[in-house]
Amino acid sequence: MFDDREFHGTTTDLIAVLRLTPMNAATRFATISSVRKFRETLMPVGDPSVEELFHVCSTITPEQRDELGPRQSQIMSDLRRAQRAWADSARRSLALRLRGRLPTLSDAIDAVESVCQPDAAKRAVQAIQQLATSEATAPDQIVATSVVIEPILRRLRPEDLQVQSAKSLVNKLSQIRAAVKLVDPNAIGGREADVKALPHQWRVLLAKLAERTPPHAKSEAAIFRRLALRADQNNLSSEDIDAAFLAEFSAQEIASKSDSHPEKLRRAGRIWNNLISEENLRAALFQPLGRQDRLPDVSWSTVPDAIRARVDALTDQMVAPQGDLNWSSFVDEDDDLGLGELRGKTGTQPKLAREPGTQRNLRDAVKRVWHAAERDAVVRDKPRTLEDLFRPECLLAAVAAIRGKRRARIEARGQNWEPHKKGRYECSVVQALYSVGKSCALPEDLLEPVRALTLKLDPSVVGSKLKADGSVGYVYEERKIGRHHDEMLRQFNDDSALSRWFHAPGTLWREAESWVKRGKSRPTLAQAALARSALIAQLSQRVTPMRRTNIARLRAFGEQSHLSLPIGTGEGRLILPAAEMKNLRSVHVTIDPETVRMLKRFIEIYHPVFAENADVHAENEHLFPGACTDRKERGENGGYAAGFGYMTKEKLSGRFRQHVWKHCQLKMDMQVMRHIAGKVILDMDPSAMGLVQEVLGHKKIETTRAYYAEVSKIVAQKNYLKLLDQYSRRVMSHVDFRIDLEQQMER
Repeated sequence: MFDDREFHGTTTDLIAVLRLTPMNAATRFATISSVRKFRETLMPVGDPSVEELFHVCSTITPEQRDELGPRQSQIMSDLRRAQRAWADSARRSLALRLRGRLPTLSDAIDAVESVCQPDAAKRAVQAIQQLATSEATAPDQIVATSVVIEPILRRLRPEDLQVQSAKSLVNKLSQIRAAVKLVDPNAIGGREADVKALPHQWRVLLAKLAERTPPHAKSEAAIFRRLALRADQNNLSSEDIDAAFLAEFSAQEIASKSDSHPEKLRRAGRIWNNLISEENLRAALFQPLGRQDRLPDVSWSTVPDAIRARVDALTDQMVAPQGDLNWSSFVDEDDDLGLGELRGKTGTQPKLAREPGTQRNLRDAVKRVWHAAERDAVVRDKPRTLEDLFRPECLLAAVAAIRGKRRARIEARGQNWEPHKKGRYECSVVQALYSVGKSCALPEDLLEPVRALTLKLDPSVVGSKLKADGSVGYVYEERKIGRHHDEMLRQFNDDSALSRWFHAPGTLWREAESWVKRGKSRPTLAQAALARSALIAQLSQRVTPMRRTNIARLRAFGEQSHLSLPIGTGEGRLILPAAEMKNLRSVHVTIDPETVRMLKRFIEIYHPVFAENADVHAENEHLFPGACTDRKERGENGGYAAGFGYMTKEKLSGRFRQHVWKHCQLKMDMQVMRHIAGKVILDMDPSAMGLVQEVLGHKKIETTRAYYAEVSKIVAQKNYLKLLDQYSRRVMSHVDFRIDLEQQMER
């Protein structure tokens, strides 16, 4: 119910009522601009009451009209419109009720009912009430600002709002967002037309920012407009912007925009900081965004030469394990057998099999331990050689720095720090340093304390036991899927989520093909990207769950094509050579007719769009062409020539993740597709570890058991309870509970 007893308000309250009044957006902003212009010109002191404002408007003199300038007639017309808006008791009461406090979803319901048409208001109110029910609370207990609401909306599933499809969920979320925007004090549109109503000082600053913003950076320009409009809404000039305001503005931006917005906000922050510094303005600077979870990164060139040279010499000996270097560099020509012993290209030093990512991790561990020791006051004798890094005080300095950073992050979130809880990152840094020392043949007396420290830090070590020979052995917990992938996989415990995943290829493909119904001559790049994501999902479900790297490197053309498609209808073939696989196990599977049809359609219609966008060579072999030239799958130094590369697996997976979330409401990436395949098999048969191993291409069954042990145990428990229930019903059906009354009486 509205409280209509309070009628008095200020000009700020009048502007709040105008924002709640249904009218054209341009008319609304023009009216608000006129109210401000009238107030600043004729009532420049303070924030006058609405009664005073309208009294001056009704008794205005010709001299006062002249002060308003050439727009005096339009300003007076806008003031009369504002007076009619203020006369609405429901909106006026709502605006006054929200003054000085945060709104709730109950306020959003009142705003929707006062602004929207009855049918639209009814649907929005229903969506808000369902949202509150899903959070096990009432609408008046949830703050109606985007900072609070957006994290809740992003984790909702169709079942939470009692709808069946992802499209219906999107509609519900849109209704909730629109309702919250009506009462959110920080909601700013940021259109170019809005800037015209800003004070001269802000317009000048925005013009200077626009000169420094690249023409293609539309998002950054919109960020500056929203910043100016919100500051003006709070009666702040550009000189009055402080760090607290910028921090609050950044939080609002991140909460109410897409996952890629923080990077846009970082770029806008750099432009703002440069301008403020060069112009010597008093405005605050944007603070660096992004997570600072671990040790600060340092340049490899800052590490002392004595340390860096030893590590560089080690990494120069390393090659990718699946790389087959030129045999002429390995074979000794004087050997009668023509085999010789494996040797590197520069001599007899054997090559070490390490992935490029592992090589980077080794260097990172060295430079981070060195950097932590340099910064720690406890380490008096600073490390200058590789052997110095293995001193206990240097290792403990790195561990203390990592744990200190984690503690600050946890306490910043309002959580309790658990000092006895082990962390994976500090353990991996020490383990990487141990690997460097082992490969560089450092003395055992230096390496043994490091190995002992890794056992103390390793969170997977759950205990120790005494062996028969008197030595101490360690008990490790079972290997598990990573935390992020485990969280993604848990959502598929719900059958509705699995159903949306099985429908994902068709859903994404229909969205991609929408250009046909619209009568367009060819698809856009965005529609081609949807078709690509649909094809990736289809290949994972109906052909084989490949790794991200193998999906990105799929070749559809040329003599070494992975795909073999029939001329007409029928089955195709997919062959991935062992040399291109992570575990050196080849894949040879069939492609069903439906997937063959999708592949042919993709190659004919959508592949040319990517080829044109990436400016690739006409003889590019890849199904997903792009700028990546890495060619490690063939063991070659260097890579593909310009125009012959493929799309990076990171960008491919990122776009796939966005599409699946937007159109299917599933939080997953391309790696989780493999886990889903294993989960589906084990859900049906917990004993089918061998089948999971074969489908996923694991080299060892132990790997399959380690990753899916938890899934297998949960499913096995469910099946056990099912069998127990069946057995108990069968046994209980043969038990006679009838009482012989005659025997009872004889006793």
